[in-house]
Amino acid sequence: MFQTEINHFFQSFASDGLTTFMRLITTLGYMEFFMLFLIVLLLGINFKKAFLMFMVLIWTGAITFFFKDYFDLPRPFHVDNTVQLLDGKLPDEAAFDFSKRGATSFWAGLPADVLAEIRQAEGVEHGFPSGHSSIAIAFWGALAFLFRKRWVIGLSIALMLLIPLSRLYLGVHFLADVLGGITLGAIILAAFYWVVLKPKKLQSFLDKHHYTIGLNGMTAILLLPPFLFMPILSSKIYVLLAFMLGLGLGFLLLAQKGLPADDGTAMQIVGRMCIGVFLFGGLRYLLTLIGAEIDLAENVWFDFFRNMVAGLALIWIGTELSIRFGWFQREKVA
Repeated sequence: MFQTEINHFFQSFASDGLTTFMRLITTLGYMEFFMLFLIVLLLGINFKKAFLMFMVLIWTGAITFFFKDYFDLPRPFHVDNTVQLLDGKLPDEAAFDFSKRGATSFWAGLPADVLAEIRQAEGVEHGFPSGHSSIAIAFWGALAFLFRKRWVIGLSIALMLLIPLSRLYLGVHFLADVLGGITLGAIILAAFYWVVLKPKKLQSFLDKHHYTIGLNGMTAILLLPPFLFMPILSSKIYVLLAFMLGLGLGFLLLAQKGLPADDGTAMQIVGRMCIGVFLFGGLRYLLTLIGAEIDLAENVWFDFFRNMVAGLALIWIGTELSIRFGWFQREKVA
């Protein structure tokens, strides 16, 4: 499964058109797309379901990157310089003079000398398990469970197949990476289904419009995990934990007065989506400039603060402003 022959097989069909298509598909697995997609979903379509999608995305990302760091395994183009790096986004400065040094058989691992040299280098992007694949299964699977419309289910299944396939074609993952990501994503999706996505549990969550911050289960579920993850994740993944904390805190603060109802005219929906994008992107950019001015641009904790504030502003301030402008209404107590 760590052979590069399967990458060569898919790349034997390479063309400009197919590469463009696969790059487009793989773009649907990057954080920039997810943030824009979820802002639209959160403020434009279904607030509570979008919040659950945020949690699926962040938990899957955090768990996947933990295993990436733990296994510390390279990518196909690291062990075989005849594999083309077609992704167009992954850094390729970590180049090695290996040619066809993948596994020698389907069940074999990578050669020990190859692993040793690659692990000594800096700036090598870990491959196993594939984050695109794990997130594709968990995120799009959750979307299908949450919305349960035929076209949503069809789109989700298509992306759950195409995104992992794109990673093989683009030369950025072994078959083992993709299969490992699919398995991990399926486990995380099953856990979310058991906890909240089952019809009765989901309906109970959707029907509740008010939560309090205190010594209760909801507060613990939303605010404790980022701190529990910190000791086992590398600091480069703290951005996910920052978003998790900011979104969780924002959700609880908003729920003190009542969560918003998913209504409004088309112009009101567009207006509140614009507020969300402006707050999220604008605050991150502003704090980036401030960090550069006070020489904290590379500081892990300042970056954590920057992203936590952006997540908090998106879900709490963005919604409260929309309510103030009359573009959102709070759910009415039955």
